[in-house]
Amino acid sequence: MLSFAFSGHLTTKQLQRVLLLYSSLGILTISALVALASILPLAQRLRQAEEQNLIFAVETRKLVVEEYLTKAQDVAGQIASRTRARELLNDFNQGELELGEFVQLIQGILNDALQQSDDIASITRLDRTHQPRITVGLALPASVLALIDTRTSSVQSQHIVEVGDIPYLVVSAPIVNPQQQRIGTDILLYRLDRLENLSADYTGLGNTGEMVLGVMRGNTLNVLFPLRDGTRTLSPALEEGLSQGMEGNRGLIRPRRNTHLIAFSPLENSPWGIAVQMERRELYQPLNRQLGRIGVIIVGLTGVGAVGVVFLLRPLTRQTIVQNETLEQQMANQKALLSVKEKALIQEQEKNQLIQGVLRQMDELKESAQQVTDFSRHALGIAQGALGAIQEGLAAIGGTQGEMEALQVTVNAIAQQTSILDNNSQQIAIVAELVNELALQTNILALNASIEAVRAGKYGAGFAVIAQEIRKLADRSRQSVERINLQLSEIQTCSGLILKTTGQGNQQVITSTEQTKITREVLNHIQHSIREVNQRSQQISDSTQVQAQTIQAVVETMKNLHENSAGV
Repeated sequence: MLSFAFSGHLTTKQLQRVLLLYSSLGILTISALVALASILPLAQRLRQAEEQNLIFAVETRKLVVEEYLTKAQDVAGQIASRTRARELLNDFNQGELELGEFVQLIQGILNDALQQSDDIASITRLDRTHQPRITVGLALPASVLALIDTRTSSVQSQHIVEVGDIPYLVVSAPIVNPQQQRIGTDILLYRLDRLENLSADYTGLGNTGEMVLGVMRGNTLNVLFPLRDGTRTLSPALEEGLSQGMEGNRGLIRPRRNTHLIAFSPLENSPWGIAVQMERRELYQPLNRQLGRIGVIIVGLTGVGAVGVVFLLRPLTRQTIVQNETLEQQMANQKALLSVKEKALIQEQEKNQLIQGVLRQMDELKESAQQVTDFSRHALGIAQGALGAIQEGLAAIGGTQGEMEALQVTVNAIAQQTSILDNNSQQIAIVAELVNELALQTNILALNASIEAVRAGKYGAGFAVIAQEIRKLADRSRQSVERINLQLSEIQTCSGLILKTTGQGNQQVITSTEQTKITREVLNHIQHSIREVNQRSQQISDSTQVQAQTIQAVVETMKNLHENSAGV
């Protein structure tokens, strides 16, 4: 990649130098990353190991302090368990010995015990009423008696008292007889010189280490021995660690805003606590030195490796550059060949696109021709249907025309018969008029006959009856004439209407006949036109069918040409 980027601007030697430089930088970078990836976890583990060393230091000193307290308790227990001294105390408690005699006898025993241990500063023996009866060595402060728990049956070493600004450990041991009854108590003031010397022993803690022993007095934390600076003032972190130890906890405190690390631990069977602190810088100093030496070694090895790689890569880079130039020449030739092939491919793609366009247009033309064929067939079917309907219409009009001509004949006959009926009714009217006049005259004659019958008297009675009957007959004739006249009037009215209607019907039949003739002529003309349309549609259908077949053949040819060209 670099050779391709710089070959147009750098000479072969310059390019070789750039490759060697970048290779060296890459090797150094990779070496540095590998070194960091290796050193960082190692540094973390080494730091944890140093912190464990600090915890080990506090645990070691804790064991020494516990051994010191245990020894003090053992010494107090041995003094309290001396048989002769116990018997004398028992005799004194029972009143067998006076106080002076008791003190004189036991004083030698206690002095002998006092002489056997340089750490004991004072021995005080209490009787069974917890009253001090004898003290050898340093006088016991009266305040110590209030600190002693006389109810416990074990040796206690929990309290510290100061006599003349010198701290002493108060150790109390119960005195029991063979029946395991408490008959007194021994109180020892135990010197803390060796414990103070142990506290001032900073072996393994460097120049900044501190060991602190503390105990609670009421609600106050008391430091047993002064620090390196001669004071007893503790930092908050150290005070917290010491408090944690007195509460029975153990561990390590890493204050964020403090440069020290603090390890703390409790003392077994004691309310005391112990803590050790040390500056981080001094604690990690050996580690940092070791890591520095490792870093220097890694850097040296990396430098040597980089130089060796440079010497190894020098001939390889020269060969790489030569091969790169050859490869570039080959790539240039390949690029020119690819350019030619690319142009040919572009032309082929354009030709294919053109063929595809022609094929799409031919497909569209084929679909259009097919649609025209379908439309022509549909129009041919419609024209044939219309031609059939026209022929049926012509046949129906022909039948209608014949029926209308027959109807015209019938209407003329009806008109003639109606005219004859009208003439007959007029003649009947004349006859009826004559009958009416005859009835009137008969009525007059009957009336005259009646009058004459009346004049004739009894000889004219029969004639009167006949005259009466004739009159009645004349009245009935008159009434019949009236009815006949009424019927004739109605017949004449109906005949008039029939004549009028038949006249109008005859006129309408004539008009309809003429319209039928005109319609028949129009339908004949339409039939002729539809026949021509039918013939033209048939011709169009045949032509479009041939055109569709031709287009299909062209499309198949174009597709074969396209597939052959694509395969090539």
